[in-house]
Parts: sequence; structure tokens; C-alpha cells
Amino acid sequence: MKVKDKLWAVLGSLRDHCTSNRAVISNQKILSDIEAAIVRCTDHHDVPIDEKYVHEILFIVSNAPGSITFLARRMSMKLETARDPVEALKTLVLLHRLLRGGDRYFEQDLRSSWSSRDLRLDLSWCAGAPDFSHTFLLNYSLFLEERLGWIINQAGMLEPVRPSRSSFQSYEEEAAESVLRRLMKCQVFLDRVMACLPVDISCMSRVTQSAVCIILRESFRVYDSFCEGVQIVVSSFFDLEESVRVLALDILKKACSQTPQLHEFYDNCKRAIVGKNLDYPSVRIITAAQISSMEEFLPAKHNKTVSVAFEDAKLTGRSREEECAVQETKLPLFSQKLETKISTVWVEFDEEDSQASSTFSFVGPDNRSATVADDLPTEGESSTTGKPCIYYN
Repeated sequence: MKVKDKLWAVLGSLRDHCTSNRAVISNQKILSDIEAAIVRCTDHHDVPIDEKYVHEILFIVSNAPGSITFLARRMSMKLETARDPVEALKTLVLLHRLLRGGDRYFEQDLRSSWSSRDLRLDLSWCAGAPDFSHTFLLNYSLFLEERLGWIINQAGMLEPVRPSRSSFQSYEEEAAESVLRRLMKCQVFLDRVMACLPVDISCMSRVTQSAVCIILRESFRVYDSFCEGVQIVVSSFFDLEESVRVLALDILKKACSQTPQLHEFYDNCKRAIVGKNLDYPSVRIITAAQISSMEEFLPAKHNKTVSVAFEDAKLTGRSREEECAVQETKLPLFSQKLETKISTVWVEFDEEDSQASSTFSFVGPDNRSATVADDLPTEGESSTTGKPCIYYN
């Protein structure tokens, strides 16, 4: 019996050794497949990345979750050792496509690799180069650093990663902070987007054009999210705490300079990029005059400080307003003393008009509610939708 037991022990040890060898060989095969796919995606030819290689990498990583660290390190090494701008750009585009194509677990693992420094976007070798392609590389890498702080939610919209801990005492407090934080993150995101516009947009390479198209599509979603946040802030402005109102006004003031820039940025992209089926949003220009009307509802101690700090912004807002001359794209904020008069006339909104118009609701300090739209109907218009119209005098 002892001989038999020893024989079985030897056979078991041999089987474990063979299984371990097969596992090592399998792991090596997975890693070599990932590296081969990276090489195919990041060659030096000015041709957009083939989507099938991106899907191949995502498929391999999804079946071997631990391999994402290897993937992050290989892409980091590729960026650090590359001296060809096209090769480096295609590596950044590959990372961007993986972020867009991977599931939530893939996004989390990739962010963990970024936090642990396994993923690095080190392009110090191209710093100071006069070539505009190197400048675009640096700006694109900064954009991707910001993009790593965002996720694609279940609705397919981009949203910033939420902090792990919160010390709020009430739901209202947390909700207000969440909206304002999202607005600030949207503004940082859009600043990074606008910095990615190549210096010479008339002769963009094919890879650069593919990268700009991805950036633009994501910026459209973030701008939509920004508009939703502005709607929430404006409609609940009088219900916010004093300190939160001041912060909300600071965000809107930044938008006074940012929205005209974004409008101009999209116009430049429309002229430079054609035939890419890009659905540009209609940018609503926020002016300093519109924000000034909201300052009247701040206490005197805040109002004085805010007005002095914003005097230059008012002048800039006027000059940009004259340059843009886009009256139909101005964000409708209230600018008159609120006096509610409810009309009994029904208002009809066509589907196309309701999508094109921008409507903002307000609740005044005396708990009076009202709605301001871009185009208010005149007395005598009829409707079948059953929505009363509120006018201000």
C-alpha cells in the first residue's frame, strides 16, 4: 500500500507540474497577443486605427482581467520610447478608443493602473518642439488625463467619477454639491477639448482628424450635460444657500467667457472637418449682463465683492457679444423684476421648436415660479398641448 501511495503522489505531482506549465504557456500567449495587437494599432502609417484590433484587445483583456496591467505598461512604454509623432498619436488614440469601448470594469481597472502609475502618458520627449503635431500630442495627452476621470454611465452619457466619500448632512446639500461639481468638471473638460484644436486645421493628418472627431463627439455629450446642470442651478437658484449661490455665480461667470470660445471652436471644426456626420450642438452664449441680474439677489457683502471682481468680465462679455452677434444662441436668464401674470392662453410647441428652444424655470425669493423661453408666444395664439404660458412684466 505504501508503494501504491507513493506512486499516486508522484503522478499527482507530475500532473500539477504539467498543468502549471500549460498555464504559463497560456499566459505568455495572451500577453504576446496583446503586444502584437498594440503593434498593429500603432504603426507609423498615417491611417486610422482598424477597429477590429481594438475589439481584439478588449476581448483578450475581458477573458484575462489581470492582463490589463500588462496592457497599460506596454502602452506607457510605447509613448515613452516613440519618436515618431504618428506612432505616439496612434497610441493615444488607442487608449481613447479602449476607454470608449470597454465596460465599466475595464474603465475602473484602467483608472487603477493610472493611479498606480502603471499607465503613464509621458511625452516629455516632444516638449518644446516647434512642430504643431507635437503640440497637438501634448494637448491630447492632457485631455486624456482629464478623460480618465470620467465614466460612461448606463444612459451612454459621460459623467465625472464621484468622490468615494461624502460628509454632507442632508440630501439637498449633497445634491447641490454634486451639480456644481459636475458643472466645474464640465468646464475643465471643455477647456481641454478646445486646447486640442490643431494650429493648422487646414492640413490635419488622417490620424489627427480621427482623434479630433472622437474628442468632438465626447464634447457634445459633456456640453449637453453642462446645459442640464445650468438649468438645474438657474431654476433652484433662490433655494440655494448663500455660499452655494456665490459658487454657482462663479461657474456662470466662467461660462460667460467659455461659451463664446466654444461657439468659435465648433465653427472652426465645422469648416475643417467635413463628411464625418458630426451633430454639433447649438451653443448658448451666456453674457455678463444676464449674470448681473442674478447678482442683485446676493447679500450686499457678497454683491460688492462679486461686482468688482467681475467688472473686467463684463467688458469682455460685451466685446464677445458684439463679435459673435448670435442673438438666437444667448442663454435666456431673467433680467427684469419678476412679476407674475398667468395667461389663460394655451401655447402650442412643435417638436422641432421645442428641441431648438432653450427654456429655463425660476422660483423667485417670494416662492413665485415662472418660466422664461427663447420665443414667447403672443396673446391670441392657440394650442392643443395644454401648457399654460407665464409672462413677465
